[in-house]
Amino acid sequence: MVSTNQRAMKVVEELLENAEALGCKVVKLDCGATVIDLGLNCRGSWQAGVLFTRACIGDLGVVSLSDFKLNDQYSFAAVNVFIEQPLIACLGSQIAGWKLGEGEFATIGSGPARGIAHVASDWYFEMTDYKDDYDKAVLCIQDVKYPSNEIALEVANACHVKPEDTYILMSPSTCVAASIQVSARMLEQTCHKMFEKHFDPAQIVMIRGKAPIAPVVKDELKTMGRINDALIYGSEIEVWVDAEDKDIAKVIHQLAGKTSSPNYGELFEDVFKDAGCDFFYVDHDVHSVGKIQIHNVNTGRAYCAGEINYEALERSFLN
Repeated sequence: MVSTNQRAMKVVEELLENAEALGCKVVKLDCGATVIDLGLNCRGSWQAGVLFTRACIGDLGVVSLSDFKLNDQYSFAAVNVFIEQPLIACLGSQIAGWKLGEGEFATIGSGPARGIAHVASDWYFEMTDYKDDYDKAVLCIQDVKYPSNEIALEVANACHVKPEDTYILMSPSTCVAASIQVSARMLEQTCHKMFEKHFDPAQIVMIRGKAPIAPVVKDELKTMGRINDALIYGSEIEVWVDAEDKDIAKVIHQLAGKTSSPNYGELFEDVFKDAGCDFFYVDHDVHSVGKIQIHNVNTGRAYCAGEINYEALERSFLN
């Protein structure tokens, strides 16, 4: 079976070899682990964001940049992602499911290392039986501080690799690399919600998506709101499935925010504040995509739900 960590290491090597040109910073922890900073204490770059995304999906897809037209005056960059093995790339790697550390030192890990560790708390492996086995581990985190030696050792020990063979890619929300890699989670979000709505994501043949890259601002809360709004109101997904028409018709309106989210139309920053700035209290259906179309390879029928909500994006991106 394909190794997401082996594939991601090629991306890591590119980042290490071209760190200065990519606006990244390489930090060696005392334990020997390597941290690659893509925007906390460095400027980051568009290409760093693309590489961050490729690493996060185990380099099992095509990631590119394009354009998103908001209105007659404003347009933004967009990220396009094409994936053919979503159970591995999205659920076995990209989704953020590994809780690391405790208290103020806690963080959430995503990326290929999850597929080696398979920690009990990472329940997303209920959706896929993927298991990786490689002698190097690549983890991705989004945080406002570098991971500690303790975090790095926790990763190394869980993955049964040496600390010096542990690589952690990180960025805060307030940089372009983070904005790109969050918008690129539109497919992961769709696969996850399919599972929650009792549609087997193993039926996906191919999947692609596009979402605007939210303009960052130095305010962490405001940026977090924008990057989530980019997914909720600006993402557009195309899925090819091998399934029954009746099952597609039953699930598709449960996947789009317009027809499933109780908070549709509200900006994520406001929803998050109302939840006491605790993701645990945010309704799960808030995390939906903007527009989705599903094609059935069995019957040739197509289904569509949702919309691109330009008005919500204007409120989020321009104020």
